[in-house]
Amino acid sequence: MRKLVIFAVLTAFLEAWAGAQVLEVGIFEDITTTNIWARLGPDSTVWNTYVQGGQHGSLYTTTAPTWTWLPGLAADFPSEFVQQDDGNWAATVPLRQDIKWSDGTPFTADDVVFTYNVLLTIGAENLGGNWPSYAPDALVAVERVDDYTVKFVFSQKPGLGEWNFGTLYCPIVQKAYWEPYFQQAVETDDPAGSLLAVVPEDEPIIGGYDLVKWEPGAYAQVDKNPTYYATGEATTFYEGGGAVIDNPSSGFHFEAYGGAAGEVMLSLTEGPYVDSIIYPIYLNQDSAVMALQNGEMATFLNPLGLQKGFRQRLEATPNVEIISNPPWGFRYLAFNMRREPMSHKAFRVAVATLIDREYLAENVFQGIITPMYSAVPNSNPFWYNPDIVIYGQGMDHFQRVEEAVRVLKEAGFSWDAEPVVVDKDNPRNTRVAGKLPDGTIVDAPSGFKLPSGEYCPELELLAPSAGYDPLRATFGLYIEQWCREIGLPVKANLTGFNVIVNKVWAPDGFNFDMYILGWSLGDPSFPDYLYYFWHSSQDVPDGFNTPGYRNPEYDKLAEDFLAADNLETARQLAFKMQEMLAEDVPYVILFDTPIAEAYRADMIEFPYTEVLGGIQFVWPLTTVKALK
Repeated sequence: MRKLVIFAVLTAFLEAWAGAQVLEVGIFEDITTTNIWARLGPDSTVWNTYVQGGQHGSLYTTTAPTWTWLPGLAADFPSEFVQQDDGNWAATVPLRQDIKWSDGTPFTADDVVFTYNVLLTIGAENLGGNWPSYAPDALVAVERVDDYTVKFVFSQKPGLGEWNFGTLYCPIVQKAYWEPYFQQAVETDDPAGSLLAVVPEDEPIIGGYDLVKWEPGAYAQVDKNPTYYATGEATTFYEGGGAVIDNPSSGFHFEAYGGAAGEVMLSLTEGPYVDSIIYPIYLNQDSAVMALQNGEMATFLNPLGLQKGFRQRLEATPNVEIISNPPWGFRYLAFNMRREPMSHKAFRVAVATLIDREYLAENVFQGIITPMYSAVPNSNPFWYNPDIVIYGQGMDHFQRVEEAVRVLKEAGFSWDAEPVVVDKDNPRNTRVAGKLPDGTIVDAPSGFKLPSGEYCPELELLAPSAGYDPLRATFGLYIEQWCREIGLPVKANLTGFNVIVNKVWAPDGFNFDMYILGWSLGDPSFPDYLYYFWHSSQDVPDGFNTPGYRNPEYDKLAEDFLAADNLETARQLAFKMQEMLAEDVPYVILFDTPIAEAYRADMIEFPYTEVLGGIQFVWPLTTVKALK
C-alpha cells in the first residue's frame, strides 16, 4: 500500500506545472465524499474537512487564533432584528460586492437565498449532520432584498446560538450549479437522499483551494483558486480588541470592535501561497513519521496529535519542529440508549464507575493523556464547569466494583453468580469472585440478567484499532476487562475508523451497542455542540445525537442556550447542561491529550503556531507558505 501511495504522489508531482509550489501533507483516512451536502451531513468527518474545508465560504466566521467573530462573505455586521407587522422578526445582511466564484461569475444574494431555501424546502434535519444548526426551527424565510442584501425572517427573535453562531455560519453554494440538482431532487420520493447522492463535477467554489484530484485509497489534491476574492487581503488584530480587514485589490475595508486601537497583535495576509496541496493517505503514524523524517512531506494532520514515542524520534531529526497546544476536543465512550441494557441509567452509571481514567493515565500511559470528565474541556475555562458529578471519583478498583454492583442491583439487575470482592484484608489476594444464591463462592460472576429477568446478550464495544489510535484501543480493552470482571458481557471490537462511523451513522439508524470515538468541537467561542450532540431533535439517522439521549429538561436547557441573547446567560445554561450530562451519562468523557504536531521548518511556514486545538484544527490555511 505504501508503494502505491508513493507512486501516486510522485505521479501527481510530475503532473504539476514547472515551478509550482507544492506541499505534501499526510492524512490517515480517506475522504468519503466530494458532495458539500453530504460532507456536512452524514459524511461529516474530520478528514473530509481537512481536504475540502476551504472550498465554501460563509457569511460570518470566527478567525483563529483569536476566535474573533467577523464578516466572511458579508460586508458588515447584520442589522438589528425588527419585529414585523405579522409578528415575525427580520434582520438584513449586506454582502460583499468584490467576490466571484471560480467560474468567474459574481457572488450575489441569489446564491445565499438559494442555499437557505434548499434547507427550508428539503428540511435541514433530513440532510442531517451540521445542517440543522444553519436552519433552526424558528427560521421562516430568507429573501433577496437586492443583488447584495439578504433578509432573514424568524418566527421569534433568535439568540446567539441560532443566529450569530448558527444560521450565519452556513456554507454558501452557487445557485447556478446546484439548482438543477435541487429541482431534480424535490421531484423524487427522497429529496434529501437524492441531493446527498450527487457526485459533483467541476463545481464552482468560492474559497482558496479546490479539490481537483482524488485517487481513493491513495491521495487527494487541491489546487489554489486563482479567482479567490481574499488574495492579498489582510486581517489585523489589535491589543485593544479591535480588528481591521483591508483588501488593497478590491478596496474592501472593514473595522470592528474599536478598530486599530493599541499595538498590533497579529496580522494575517491571505494567499493562497501554495499552488497545490497533496494529501497522501498513510496507514499509521509510524509510516508518516518516517516520511516526515525523510523530507517526503511537510507535515501531517491528525486530530489525535503526535504520539509520544514518535515525538522522541522526531525531536532528533534536523529541520523538524514540534509544537504543542491545549486540546479542544475529547475522546469518549457512547452508549446506544435505544437498546437494553444501555437504556438503563444504572447500567451506564455502573460502567462509568468502573472506568478508572487516573489508573490508565498514571500507570499505563504514564502522563501522555489527561483524564477528562465534563462535556466541555477545561482548556476553555469560560465555558468549563468543574463542579459536576464524577462516578467512582476517589475510589480504588475494588471500591469501584462494589459501587457498580450496588447500583446495578438497586436497579433490578441480577446474576446467577453475583460479583463479590473477597479477601479484602489481603491486598495481594483481593479479587472479584462470584457468589451463588446459597452463598457458595465460585471463581467468577456469571449469568448477568436484565431487570426483566432475561439474560443480557453479548455487547459489542467498537473502538479504533491500535494502528489508528493506541490510546482509544487500550481504553476499549480495559473497559472490556473491567466489565467482564463483574460479569457484564462486553466484548471490544478494535476496527477501522470508517467501519465505526458507518455503523454508528448507519443509513437505517444507529447500529451499535457502545463505541469509542473522539470529537473536535468546532468554534471555541460558542460550544453549540452541547445542543446538537444531545438534543432529542438530533436523534435521527445521520443526526449527531448518537446515544439517542432524550431528556425534556435537557432539551429545554439546550433550546434556551441557543436562544440566549448574551454570553453570561448562555454560560450559566452551559454549566447546567454539563451537570445533567455528567449525571445521566449518555457519554462517558474519557480523556484527551495536548495536541503535539510536527512539521518540516525547511518546507512549510505557518503564520502562527499557538492556537487552541492545534494547527490541524483550523486547517486548511490560506496563509501557509511553502519554503521549497
